[in-house]
Amino acid sequence: MEVVKIRKQGNSLGVTLDQRTLGEAHLREGDLVAPSVRNGTIVLTPVDIRPRTLALGRRVIDQNRRVLDRLARDERRRPATGRR
Repeated sequence: MEVVKIRKQGNSLGVTLDQRTLGEAHLREGDLVAPSVRNGTIVLTPVDIRPRTLALGRRVIDQNRRVLDRLARDERRRPATGRR
């Protein structure tokens, strides 16, 4: 087990993970993780936000279908002015 130091980063504290550790966890720069504590151990769980975001978007569209359809109809009837 490699030992890393907790360091100040702005107003927070953080650790730097080496490439081997990230590779074994199937993580890379830019990935999102959700931190939690289990029995005194910090656990970082990968989060794939895209499917959740898509599901939320679909739900909003479904809930507002009538309004969105009306806006689309009105937009098609409006003469083009070359400006938005």
